[in-house]
Amino acid sequence: MRPYIDCHNHIGRTIDRVPPVGQNTAMCLTRFAETHIHAAISMPTAVGSPIARGIVDIRHQNEVIARACRDFPGVFPIGLALIEERFGKLGIEEAEKAMSELGLVGIVGHPPIAEWCIPFVEAAAAREGLVNLHMHNPLMDRIAAMFPHCTFIAHASTWAAEHLAKYDHVFFEVVQYPDGPGSEWDFAWLADKVGRERLIFGADLPYYDYRILQQVIEEAPVDDDLKDRIAYKNLAALIERFNPAWTLPAHPPKAVRVYDPAELWAVNPANPARLTVFA
Repeated sequence: MRPYIDCHNHIGRTIDRVPPVGQNTAMCLTRFAETHIHAAISMPTAVGSPIARGIVDIRHQNEVIARACRDFPGVFPIGLALIEERFGKLGIEEAEKAMSELGLVGIVGHPPIAEWCIPFVEAAAAREGLVNLHMHNPLMDRIAAMFPHCTFIAHASTWAAEHLAKYDHVFFEVVQYPDGPGSEWDFAWLADKVGRERLIFGADLPYYDYRILQQVIEEAPVDDDLKDRIAYKNLAALIERFNPAWTLPAHPPKAVRVYDPAELWAVNPANPARLTVFA
């Protein structure tokens, strides 16, 4: 299999799912080792804490990502800081600290996203940062127009391709499904709409068994250049903008632990694409 780089990797736990899901850095490395993922942009999970300690919980999640980037710089060349609506101005300052003091290059927001995110994006835009808002809707259109010097990652949905392709600073993430479960990817159409140089692969660990999507890409009726661009080439070039010293590792990371596959890749029987591991 060709190399893959993941633009959408979460480390941590999400406690508002039933069952809850999560992965630590070591488990993530082992999954990458088994699936030809050489590197990833990493970020905290959604609602990884009850926020019992207030802003300290957000800081802790950002520190986990910064530590992964520091300890495994080839695999995690850049990371994003978590934004949280509940803390207002204090939350904005925490995101700024994560970028200026921890070395994270931008921010990630989790649904539901609304206009509250705009001051956070402004903080990232001041640093010409990278932003993933898990969003592909009219608000994303407005925000992309509002911040022309920020780089955005948006879900490569049909709506996004038709409305966000006009922005050169938006990249389109091939993740899970284009338009919800049951919809199918048309990579040739996407490349024609947004440009083949802006399509990037997203695994979305620890939520999604992305091996399904890798198989879809490998078997897609498109040329190898487009497959390579989606799998790793476009994202490698994007990462190098934020970390010019980084080069794509020749191999995936080594497996940290020998897992029983049934444990490492446990899924919801009612939805076999959804992982249920809580590490």
